[in-house]
Amino acid sequence: MISLSIIDIKNFMAHLLSKDTFDRFYLVEASIKKEISYHIDGHLNMDFFDTGEGDKPDRSYCLWKDTRPLVYAILKGKRLPLGCKIVLGLPKATVAFLIKESQGSFREEDIDGIYLNILYDPTSLTLTTGISYRTFSLDKSLEQNVDDHIKKYLKSRGIC
Repeated sequence: MISLSIIDIKNFMAHLLSKDTFDRFYLVEASIKKEISYHIDGHLNMDFFDTGEGDKPDRSYCLWKDTRPLVYAILKGKRLPLGCKIVLGLPKATVAFLIKESQGSFREEDIDGIYLNILYDPTSLTLTTGISYRTFSLDKSLEQNVDDHIKKYLKSRGIC
């Protein structure tokens, strides 16, 4: 797990809210504290979708690209929010790729998810990575691979 302090907050927030940088990620949850507090649970309500074949999504969470306009609408205004926490999950295909690439002892069914946590307050913005394991292991190869992958991804997008 890594923790990265983002110096150029404005640039990062532009990537998060106005560009497609994180659009393929899942929104796990978002909490925003302004004049009131907002909480968005990114779990999809499967009962909302028709039972027709192919209508139900094959994922548990909504995509960031589908929720980004709502989060942007909440955040915009004359005053900065008092705080914000957004948890993004890596897509299943990316998780599978990272597991395979790490050449460790993990299988896809051993991992619940790989997450990017975005923590904002008016003076700082911090990114942390995290992995939710279904089993215990001393093998840290996946964590190292995830951290390297996230750093390269952010650097390739001009974020850090």
